[in-house]
Amino acid sequence: MVFANPTYLWALLGLLVPLAIHLWSKKEAKTVKIGSIQLLDESDSRQSSSIQLNEWLLMLLRMLILALIVLLMAGPQWRTKGNQKEITYLVEPSLANEPILTAILDSLQEDASVRLFKKGFPEWDLDTDYRSEQETPAYWQLAQRLDSLQSDSMVIFTKALVKGIKSKRPNTQKKIHWVVTEGEETQERPVMAFKNADAVQLVTVSSHGGGTQIKKALIEDGYQITTAGDSLMLGEESTTTVPLRTKDTLQINLYFDEGFEREGQYVEASFRALSVYLRQPIQVQVKEEPSNERADLQIWFSEEPFKPSDGKWLLMKSNMLAKQLIEPGLTPNIFHLTSRLNPKNTVEQRFTEQLLGILDVDKETKTLVKDMDRRQIDEATLKPNYVAPKRKRERATLVDVSLWVFGLVAGLMLVERLISKYRKQ
Repeated sequence: MVFANPTYLWALLGLLVPLAIHLWSKKEAKTVKIGSIQLLDESDSRQSSSIQLNEWLLMLLRMLILALIVLLMAGPQWRTKGNQKEITYLVEPSLANEPILTAILDSLQEDASVRLFKKGFPEWDLDTDYRSEQETPAYWQLAQRLDSLQSDSMVIFTKALVKGIKSKRPNTQKKIHWVVTEGEETQERPVMAFKNADAVQLVTVSSHGGGTQIKKALIEDGYQITTAGDSLMLGEESTTTVPLRTKDTLQINLYFDEGFEREGQYVEASFRALSVYLRQPIQVQVKEEPSNERADLQIWFSEEPFKPSDGKWLLMKSNMLAKQLIEPGLTPNIFHLTSRLNPKNTVEQRFTEQLLGILDVDKETKTLVKDMDRRQIDEATLKPNYVAPKRKRERATLVDVSLWVFGLVAGLMLVERLISKYRKQ
């Protein structure tokens, strides 16, 4: 047996805890002085031995349960012999009903193993409609689980979308060949609209295998606003509906000590530029002392230590090794200005763009853009790290046995509870 996360096995040292508790809980016999033993009954030595036996049995059961839980955390896998001659074909579910790919898979030998490239790797069925399964697989996470299949060689048909890379590049002893299908035609779709005081701004996403582009344009006609005012209907027949948001005034509270007047001026100038770029009003209020007023961003420039309250803060904290003027702090919503501002670094390091990143005004739009992202990566970038076994006998298939271990833990816990209840321990 091997383990996916062997570091967790150090937790087996915790088995000493129930053993220590059991030994320390033994109470020393007390001497009781009595006048006569005429009315005392003789103790049943067999019953006493049975109680002691059950105590040890319960202790061993509990230690075994703890050990199995640790093994479960370590990811137990059973090593079985792989098949070096067999090839397994895997298909991304969203491609399973493509006519060209269906023809290729249907032309394989009858005994060829064809599976879906998704959790569990179920068998592919020619007569099943998979068009509703459009979720992009996590390619590298699934590649790590290919060890559970018997064959040593895999052929995977995939779209290879960039958004499917969600973990670090895995190591594998399987020989994997990725077949990336040609990218779909450019998809262009409006995803959101923003209402200003004088116009409506429409955000459109255009994406294909080579890249994704976000377009923003002011529209004057060709749309209708719903009665609720939260959606925009586009087209002559109002067939397309997108969310409609109102761009409220962004509130910035600025505090700075004497000597930081220049930083305050740069900040105010940057937000004036952002207001024009975003077509959204931004109000910067210079305060003498921090307050609990609602603000989208609060800025504190001082050499004195300061503990910020709730909200999003930009604090002065010099750091000569920092790569950017603004860097995130150790806690969420806390950012640090790493250097005093001057004409050179504000331009070269794009101080205004970094302020825009803190505001994160396009958070909802970015989520919609991510869903439409059709960018692809090539086979060389997608390929996991192949680790050849040192010896032929090490080439094996690893079967996850976590479910069996979990069932054993559940059964032992039930037995332990029954014995404890019967003996009232």
